[in-house]
Amino acid sequence: MKIFLLFLTMCFAIANAQFYYDKHGECRGAYKDSLEHATLVNLAKRFHGPILVKKPIKGVKPRKNLKKIPENKIQRTFDVNRDSLRKELWLEVEKNEFVKICDDGPIVAWETSLNSSILNDSCLAFQAPIFAGVETLKIYFPEKDSVYNINLAIDLKYLNFKNEEALLGFNNEVVNNNLSSKEDPERLTSITGTFLVDKYPITNCEFTQLMLNRIPSKPSFTNSDRQEMAEKWAYRKKIFTQKNNCITHDSAACTIFLSQAMEYANARSIQEGLKPYYIFTSTDYQAPRILSNKQYIIAYFDFSIDDDKYVLVSVDPSSDGYRLPFYNEWMMFARGGDKKKTAPWGDTTATFEDASEYAIFGTHASRYEAEPVGQLKPNGFGLYDMFGLVWEHVLFENSNPFQILKERPSCLKGGSNHVRKKHIWYKAYREPYWKWINYGYSYPNYSSGAAKGFRLIRNIGNNAKWTEVKSK
Repeated sequence: MKIFLLFLTMCFAIANAQFYYDKHGECRGAYKDSLEHATLVNLAKRFHGPILVKKPIKGVKPRKNLKKIPENKIQRTFDVNRDSLRKELWLEVEKNEFVKICDDGPIVAWETSLNSSILNDSCLAFQAPIFAGVETLKIYFPEKDSVYNINLAIDLKYLNFKNEEALLGFNNEVVNNNLSSKEDPERLTSITGTFLVDKYPITNCEFTQLMLNRIPSKPSFTNSDRQEMAEKWAYRKKIFTQKNNCITHDSAACTIFLSQAMEYANARSIQEGLKPYYIFTSTDYQAPRILSNKQYIIAYFDFSIDDDKYVLVSVDPSSDGYRLPFYNEWMMFARGGDKKKTAPWGDTTATFEDASEYAIFGTHASRYEAEPVGQLKPNGFGLYDMFGLVWEHVLFENSNPFQILKERPSCLKGGSNHVRKKHIWYKAYREPYWKWINYGYSYPNYSSGAAKGFRLIRNIGNNAKWTEVKSK
């Protein structure tokens, strides 16, 4: 009995400690500091197989025995080798997905906070987290100081561009049933840079999960529309609190204000130990505008503030965190490498059936709900729902090319479920016809007071370089 109590004390009573398990999932000890490589090698020899080092998770108690993940639950398998690990390795997985990673040689130890189990001397099984983002696994090999990272991009695309040519801008746009002038003419550019991009628009559950403490359980707004919207969020908070899980293909968030999207980006950065991108400062300005390069005045909306106000948003240039895409970036990601079509489904000669393979248009009457993400085809970069489903908040980096937008800091891209299937000439401006939606199309609500959808990106290393390609 004393031995058993000592074991429990060892495995559960050490605050903020890490724990290690043998290949059978049994807890073999705990420690506060990092384990030396030689110690892990000796532990692997002692327990006749790899060691699973579990990083602590706030609010989650370690277990005496870990549950084995059965092989028949595995949904995705990655075979890696030592050479690939010597470089920065990124593997793309889905939320909640059961994944197996196998190396071509024996492993001494795996280090992770995920729900995981050792399958054999060279394979680990784990379940991906419930939220989009990045998780890093550490692998220890028998050789001295041979420790490598595997970066898991959860519901993210890892895009490494080296002189990738992208077509930006557009030649014509239909507004009020008329073609506008060439305010942002087509131009070919070359991009070099490394990006992480959300595969899907942010979902209602993802937003609720990260902003849970900001959402009031009993909202009180004098504005009836704001109250109805807040009640929807209160209901989502209640459901998430009960289930504490987010499915991969949850419904897309379509009632997010620009300032809330920026705050979500900062919260996701902090969650992953990254430096937040946006800095919010009070201001006397009373209208949205671009002040200078990456410095904006935007409308500020909160779940508990009834009155409208404005805030100064600036950018931390040293940030390695998440942010909204800029206008040109969104267009590049949306094209998915295409340099000819006006939309993923072709041009204006395409049928609605062609468009329906890539975009969900005209399905919901509700202003506060949208369809689930990821139901249709991805584009050439593996990104889903760049068109249809929800409008997406996009920032201008330093200037706004559109006369109708003047100095506004943002626009909405992509096209939502409220895009019309049939053309009605007098509604061309407010509710665009699906055939007019293209890579350059810009929705005309730019007050930063529109509640729509969004997705986030990260520029890894802040190394992006754009170069104009001169026509031959």
